[in-house]
Amino acid sequence: MLLKLIIAPLLILLITFAQKRFGSFVSGIIPGLPITSGPISYFIALEQGKLFAANSAVASLYGMSGIGLFCFSYLVVSRRFGMLKSLFTALSIWCVFSVITLFLPVNIIVASVVSLCILLGLTIISTKLNISVDAKPLNARWELLVKMILVTSFIVLVTFISQHIGSAWSGLISTFPVILAVMGSVAHFSDKQASTFKILNGGLIGSLGGCVFFAVIAFMLKHNFMIWQVYATAAIFSTLFTIIFSQLINRQFTKQALLNTKKAVLKIDSLG
Repeated sequence: MLLKLIIAPLLILLITFAQKRFGSFVSGIIPGLPITSGPISYFIALEQGKLFAANSAVASLYGMSGIGLFCFSYLVVSRRFGMLKSLFTALSIWCVFSVITLFLPVNIIVASVVSLCILLGLTIISTKLNISVDAKPLNARWELLVKMILVTSFIVLVTFISQHIGSAWSGLISTFPVILAVMGSVAHFSDKQASTFKILNGGLIGSLGGCVFFAVIAFMLKHNFMIWQVYATAAIFSTLFTIIFSQLINRQFTKQALLNTKKAVLKIDSLG
């Protein structure tokens, strides 16, 4: 229990540091990764066993695409509507998709193909959106405490009820985008549209890294590896993938921003 209470604040402090040091895009990538679902999965493996955790990891693999759908839905809706409508729509889509995944096979290959196809498609589309490259992060004073309380409570709750709701629901609920929902909606409510876009696009990239994380876990837990070895390996692979992929996507954002700037300049010249 003590570890559960300590790990969440440390993870939130990491996100806060990344936000101040590297900006909204990177601070969105980190919670898109299995920052909450990873520790939950680890505690489930310790408390419920490796087989239960492996099946839960497949459900979490589906859940990563749910995070991507949440981020993309919020991005699209927020271009025309306020924070409440955007958040309600994105969470509704997450809930509907999560229920649908309960009818999909508990198979690592199927889950990987479904999630990667959805997330890669959404990521490619998101690079076409008009997003500022130099979006500055939002630093609300009360945001840090709220995120710490929410994430700590979330980890304790899901690990406590996992034995009662089964591996599928445990895996799906663990991927609920609690941090991204707070960060994105707070930035949106504070009229930081560019920061909102960067945070949620970062969440899309991070969820792809989350796919790698849970794919490794679902595979390795069914073999003769120690639990700490499984999660350490998954963390390394997902981190390396995310770093490489985020660099490629960030270049696309830069190119798109430059293209939008050129179009704006040409439009001004034509008007003049």
